Amino acid sequence: MTEAGCNIEELIVLRRDIHKHAEIAFKEIETSRKIKEKLLSYGIEEENIKPCAGTGLVVDIIGTGEGIEATGVNTIALRADMDALPIPENNPDLPYKTITEFAHMCGHDGHVCTLLSAAQVMAGRRSGIPKGKKVRLLFQPAEEGPGGALPMIKEGCLEGVDEVYGYHNIPNFDEGDVRVVAGPIMAQVNIVKIKVIGKGGHDSVPHMLNDVISAGAAILNALHTVKSRCVDSKENFVFTLTQFTSGFTYNVFPDEAFMQGTIRSYNVKTAEHIMSKIRQIAENTALAMGCKAEVDIIDMYPPTVNHAKETEHVIRVASAAFGADKVKSQDLPLTASEDFSFFLENRPGCFYMLGIKRPGENYCLHTSYFDYNDSMIASGGLLFIRLVEDRLGAKIL
Repeated sequence: MTEAGCNIEELIVLRRDIHKHAEIAFKEIETSRKIKEKLLSYGIEEENIKPCAGTGLVVDIIGTGEGIEATGVNTIALRADMDALPIPENNPDLPYKTITEFAHMCGHDGHVCTLLSAAQVMAGRRSGIPKGKKVRLLFQPAEEGPGGALPMIKEGCLEGVDEVYGYHNIPNFDEGDVRVVAGPIMAQVNIVKIKVIGKGGHDSVPHMLNDVISAGAAILNALHTVKSRCVDSKENFVFTLTQFTSGFTYNVFPDEAFMQGTIRSYNVKTAEHIMSKIRQIAENTALAMGCKAEVDIIDMYPPTVNHAKETEHVIRVASAAFGADKVKSQDLPLTASEDFSFFLENRPGCFYMLGIKRPGENYCLHTSYFDYNDSMIASGGLLFIRLVEDRLGAKIL
């Protein structure tokens, strides 16, 4: 899109700089500063760049076009998340490998620069946007948790917005694929924490104790029946326990054991039923073994549910931009989760996936060797611009 008023090479440099200096939830201070610096360089006025939810930014690009037929909606919002993950990076040969203790292993550095690529073009061509109509850019902190969408909404980022759109890169979807589906596209997520309390002591007298390790293991095994015996097989969900910790030496039974994991589902009632069964199984299994189980289930993000009409817009626009063969619903919905779900609970909109898989690669998100595919910055920005043109009746490119 260089010819269209966007310097992609400059944004690749920025993307790699953000990658190198990764920042996590609500601490994206330098990332936010660099974004604002770019926006100002594009000619976007200071008064139209507002802080939100601490490190987030709400940016308005206001149309100045005269004589353009007013069609569609008045304000469309486009979102990019900014935060990195609290995990190490294992890309030793990458010149811009993170120098912090955090890493952009989910590609949010790429999301930022994709939205900036669209911003640069639109800011330079505001005369192609009908006068008074707005494009609102949402640079969001903390998607990886505890969540930045809801704080931004509470601070008014969606006021006056008619529709909201966003995307996530997927490194195991072919480069340039747009994957989208109406209805649930990503799962609800709940964190499950189970503490098993018993009576520890010397391992030579187990009959005098209440063994939390055996009780915890029994709970872990019994919880596998939630999927196979407790919920209708037509319901799609994943329940996993990924941590089990207990004990501190070879000859002493501990007083406590702890396990935690997640429930990922697409139906709120199903999730409630799953939670009820987890509590019932954990508490009664522990009780049968002379122990006590305390179950804490934390609500994180609701399912990300695309609106039908807005999904049709994305399919139509993406098909025209990239070809109908590149627009698919294959492998959806995903069991990962997203706090873009809160935006879709408050406004009509659509969240879609953009494939970034290079030939011969087989990566997935959140791996220690992931890196965003810079060649998709322009493609992602183009789709944002085409959506704006379609929804605002604009003529930008």
